[in-house]
Amino acid sequence: MRSWTVSAKAKLKASSLRFFLYSRSLHPELFDIYQKAHVVQGDYEARIWITGCTHVISFAVDKQVLTEVIADAEAMLPQRGLVLNLPFRGEKRHQTDRGPHLRYLTNFQVESMSPMVYNRTHHELARLGANRGLFVPFPTWRSRSLTPFAYVDYQAKVDQLHVLAFHAFPQDLTIIKTQSIFELR
Repeated sequence: MRSWTVSAKAKLKASSLRFFLYSRSLHPELFDIYQKAHVVQGDYEARIWITGCTHVISFAVDKQVLTEVIADAEAMLPQRGLVLNLPFRGEKRHQTDRGPHLRYLTNFQVESMSPMVYNRTHHELARLGANRGLFVPFPTWRSRSLTPFAYVDYQAKVDQLHVLAFHAFPQDLTIIKTQSIFELR
């Protein structure tokens, strides 16, 4: 089985990404993890991985688990536990409750921009990412004199985890933004 993540020799396109949601955790050996965070707060535990210009967020409370995955459409991901599989087009919202203790809300959008707006947005997000959260640039995929990157910022509260992620694709003049809330009920 091949790893679904992009090698350092290939460029990932924003148009090839999909949004996956699982009702289980996924094994780290399925991914090339460039940076990670482990959060234990109150009654929950979360793992956040940057996996190229993509990410994986796993959130567990009691025996309930939800895992959000941004991956290439050709990803060889498991089918077991798959709750949602959506293309990244425009803006989408989703909410689901898992068991008696877990609610998940997400909103994602694909923003294609003019070169001037993209350059300004790219530089601002890269500046923010350098100072907080997880930030991984991919200079070998450089395009239009800008470096693609993944930036994941999160805020852990006693009963909620808020995650804001940005994936920058200079070759497409596109930013993919996801905002997810995992909350205890």
